[in-house]
Amino acid sequence: MWCKKCEKETPDKKCNECGSSTLTEAPIEVYWCNNCNTPIIKRASDIGKNTCTLCGNATQYMCSDLRPVFPEERLLIELLLDCPLEHTQKSVWASNNKYYFDGKVKSIPTSMFASADVENLITGLNEFKSNNSYEWFDKHIATFISANRDRLDSIKNEAYDFIKDTAKDYPANNTVISFSGGKDSTVVADLVVRALGNPSLVHIFGNTTLEFPLTIEYAQRFRKNNPKAILKIAKNKEQDFYSVCEDIGPPARMMRWCCSMFKTGPITRTINNLYKDKQILTFYGIRKYESASRSKYDRVSSNNESVKIQKQTVAAPIFDWKDIDVWLYILAENVDFNVAYRLGYDRVGCWCCPNNNERAQFLAKIYMPDEYKKWHDFLISFAKKIGKPDPEVYVDTGKWKARQGGNGVAAANDIKIKFTNCTVEDNAKIYQLNKPITDSFYSLFNPFGVVSKELGRKLIGEVIILDPKHNVPIISLQPFKQADYEYAIKVKTMNVANHEDLQRMAGYQIRKYNACRKCLKCESLCRSGAIMIYGDTYRIDSDKCTRCKKCVTAKYLDGGCKMASYLATKE
Repeated sequence: MWCKKCEKETPDKKCNECGSSTLTEAPIEVYWCNNCNTPIIKRASDIGKNTCTLCGNATQYMCSDLRPVFPEERLLIELLLDCPLEHTQKSVWASNNKYYFDGKVKSIPTSMFASADVENLITGLNEFKSNNSYEWFDKHIATFISANRDRLDSIKNEAYDFIKDTAKDYPANNTVISFSGGKDSTVVADLVVRALGNPSLVHIFGNTTLEFPLTIEYAQRFRKNNPKAILKIAKNKEQDFYSVCEDIGPPARMMRWCCSMFKTGPITRTINNLYKDKQILTFYGIRKYESASRSKYDRVSSNNESVKIQKQTVAAPIFDWKDIDVWLYILAENVDFNVAYRLGYDRVGCWCCPNNNERAQFLAKIYMPDEYKKWHDFLISFAKKIGKPDPEVYVDTGKWKARQGGNGVAAANDIKIKFTNCTVEDNAKIYQLNKPITDSFYSLFNPFGVVSKELGRKLIGEVIILDPKHNVPIISLQPFKQADYEYAIKVKTMNVANHEDLQRMAGYQIRKYNACRKCLKCESLCRSGAIMIYGDTYRIDSDKCTRCKKCVTAKYLDGGCKMASYLATKE
């Protein structure tokens, strides 16, 4: 293990020098052996030993991480460089947009992807496909595996031990593998099944409806090749991605509503249906090197920002692995994987994700032309709708990805909490609603206490909320007639120390009622499974609600509703 503070390796669970117990896997770097023509993975403690593990010759620093370039991607890059099949016999690797041919680097600028003649590239791929052999690629990979066998054994055995130790307190029936169809979850699925010796574990595949066609094919192939595995498909069948985009605008880097609506939300529902009130252990393929935010996650956690679905403890067996480790395992263990990686994709989440880089967009033009055109046309249409002066530039330069808030979007009006202070009663506000009051509206107040229609004044339709501990009224809800509002509700707080806090949380529930787009974030947040969103109804089950108030606390839901951040506008 590695101590970050001392920047030294230690064989113990605590650092021998400073006593720190916050240890991590020793960082690695990638070196190149010109004699063996292969990358060598070295730990920090081995950096001074600049020799090849196969031939003993000196090695040179290459980069911090690396991935193999399969023949399909190699041919595409050759066509971009106007030299088809020139590098067939070479050992080809990549790090971002840097390509290494037998260790010699060639940078591919982003502008080359943007200006490429896609039609000519497609013609070239078809023309040279039959001569694009795997013969030399397979030889180079065999050398790579031999040169890094010790690294493979080390990370594999550590992962096995971690999985077995983490799973020992959970019955097999409560152990789940999160399966996305990407390389990381593929490796985790293989590791967990081997470590626990159980091929019948539950795998949950979140079909976002925006998957690569190759990802769906891979999931189907995985089911066929692993007949004992229980593969559950989590899918939002109620929402259409393009319809939601029309309503609230496309997702952007800082407002990816699609994640909760089409991924974590449906997965939450699947988990709730399978496990009811049981706490489960989920193994997933998160790695700290994927992003700055993920580097702050814990390897095992049941209560932090990495746990988007609150009824689970999550564990990351490959948390400290780099890309090159993942590929070493896949290639050495002969694990089947998503074909999209052969084409040059370095991630295979949603194909139109705003976090995708320019190279991914370039690949989409080649391998998914119809889907790409449909999405591009929509973005142009949206840019025009919100008044962008040059829609094509706004879209083609990727500025749509940096969009924030609901400027120009009609739905933004629904998140604004509109109210007037009551002139005849203290601690009372009259809130505007955008639809008639139903029973589901009153259920939104279950987190505050017991909802009682019986105690309210029937002539004015009053509903009382009782404090659950002291059984005294704390909120009065009265349907209200107001000239400026077609639908309105008077919310009066009483018998509480802080009226402002309670009114603010009540306002959050008003916002939910007016603005809910069924993003499913609330369902994922609720550990007790009390929040249910079906059809056009948002309801909180009084029998299941534990009144933890997470759903009305800004710490967990800024503004009380995710739509508040997605649709906020500057006044």
